[in-house]
Amino acid sequence: MFVFGAHAFVWGTTSRTVRMRAVPTELQGRVGSLYSTGVFGGIVAGQALGGVIAKVWGITGPFWFAFVGSAIILALIWRELAHIAHADEAALAA
Repeated sequence: MFVFGAHAFVWGTTSRTVRMRAVPTELQGRVGSLYSTGVFGGIVAGQALGGVIAKVWGITGPFWFAFVGSAIILALIWRELAHIAHADEAALAA
């Protein structure tokens, strides 16, 4: 539980920082509220989906589903971050 709490704290800080840097000041409230709606809507949808997955594949099914989904998202994020890093290096070299 400690690791999960630490992850949530770090993710919340990182995502808010990225949003604040990427979004113009006058739109930050709208983007923040849309982000919150997506988070809480995702929680509700995830609970319903988790119940269906647990009914079909057993109680560990939702955990495996979350693990695989998180791994895929992490790979996509790393790929994008590598692309951004290469673009930044090219801009500095020019």
